[in-house]
Amino acid sequence: MSESTRGLAVLGDGAPAASIRSAATAASARLTDLTEADAVVAVGGDALRDAMRAVAKGDARRVPVLPVGTSRHAVAPGLAADRIGGVVGGLGGAEARFDEFSRVAHPVLAVEGTGDGRRRFAAADVAFVTAEPARISEYGIALSDGETVSVRADGAVVATPLGSDGYAAAAGGPVVSPGGGLAVVPISPFTTRPDTWVASGGVRVAVEREAEAVALVVDGTRRGAVEPHRSVRIETATTVDLLSPTVE
Repeated sequence: MSESTRGLAVLGDGAPAASIRSAATAASARLTDLTEADAVVAVGGDALRDAMRAVAKGDARRVPVLPVGTSRHAVAPGLAADRIGGVVGGLGGAEARFDEFSRVAHPVLAVEGTGDGRRRFAAADVAFVTAEPARISEYGIALSDGETVSVRADGAVVATPLGSDGYAAAAGGPVVSPGGGLAVVPISPFTTRPDTWVASGGVRVAVEREAEAVALVVDGTRRGAVEPHRSVRIETATTVDLLSPTVE
């Protein structure tokens, strides 16, 4: 691949993103947007989630993403800037090879059935939360293995491995490794011995009480209300390869 066609998108603001852009330009990368990129550097959690959701929505090509930041799967900004030449050297779309990095597939979830006809996407988590603080509702949760449970709680969250160490972990859920499934966790359940689950496939969640309004929260942003007794489907829409530096 010629240097002029090596397209790299660097998402994010601030000094770390500026440093990576400078390093990429020095390595003969052509800085571009998501629609033309052969690889993406996402600086910060918001940029990473935006990049992954864009792939699921069809607004970006399915290319490798280097996450930069302080989270579990991210690369420290200084190390990312030092190794950006290795990313540029491997550019080539879906067939790219990165000698200094491993590629790990992470799921992006599709959320359907909320009643408004819209399909939403989540890179980290999908939460069902009572609109009023400290109010309990009842949730029916159907797992892909056929198990069905009903829980009384403030809410419920379904998290990808990428998001399993965030809101889901704070609610008492397991931290899941890539490829390990989805963490399914009640939020402040009305029991002294709450259960959590790791689902190997999709999950269906329904609000079983009409007394309390329940909000749908996708990757930390409220996306409307959930109608009672309507089954909301949460399934893997696609996967995005995240890059991780190999150990020297």
